[in-house]
Amino acid sequence: MEQVYINEPCYDWNELVRQNLHIHTAFSPCAHPEMIARDIVNTAVKDNIRAIAFTDHYNSSDFPIEETNRELKKQVEAYGADIQVLYAAELSAYGVGKFLDDLTVNQALDYRLYAYNHYHLDFWEHPEDKSPRGYVQHALQLLESLFATNRADCIAHPFIGRFIRCFADRTLVMKEITDNELGDILEKGKRSRVAWELNVPALFAYPEFSKRYWRIGREVGVVFHLGTDAHSMSSVSTSRHLEPLKQLLPS
Repeated sequence: MEQVYINEPCYDWNELVRQNLHIHTAFSPCAHPEMIARDIVNTAVKDNIRAIAFTDHYNSSDFPIEETNRELKKQVEAYGADIQVLYAAELSAYGVGKFLDDLTVNQALDYRLYAYNHYHLDFWEHPEDKSPRGYVQHALQLLESLFATNRADCIAHPFIGRFIRCFADRTLVMKEITDNELGDILEKGKRSRVAWELNVPALFAYPEFSKRYWRIGREVGVVFHLGTDAHSMSSVSTSRHLEPLKQLLPS
């Protein structure tokens, strides 16, 4: 089986759309019941995707992620499709130096995708300064504390502000982070061997920021991973986004 899970920089959209490393199954409460492993894999294979990651939300230390991943693996192996599958999780870095997963859970995963900006969840830490500048500084501190632990493989939907519900304009935090700050944190992630997600819905939702993120990320030489944050079967496909992504973010 061809291995396409990349650990080296790649900025070719024809290659990037062959992966979808952010897919939620029916084990995530917010995902559609149709999201069962066999049908996700079947949809991915038909779309010429060669690597996927099951990244169910780990928003509670009681969530049996190891058990659910074993069940997903059993379903995939019974199906027998020729595709690379990573049994993973969308983990929670919910504050500076605060991680919901313990090391046993962390090390049992094939792939560790971390959300650090799920500020809409009631257990998430917020900065004392609840201005856009305060949220930027808090996020940068949180990311640095995550990089210091070697826990993460990739950062989910980075820099977007849509989960910060105290602002009517969800773009304020993205506008507040400077190019120098963005380049610096991307470089720190690169040094820690952490990839950055190209989150397809976010790329299209925030085109101006996406162009900055793509340009500076390429200048720094970061590893990008593509993910659709799929919660329904219609969102598993990546090929339908190929031409729009090429137009939005030219290689």
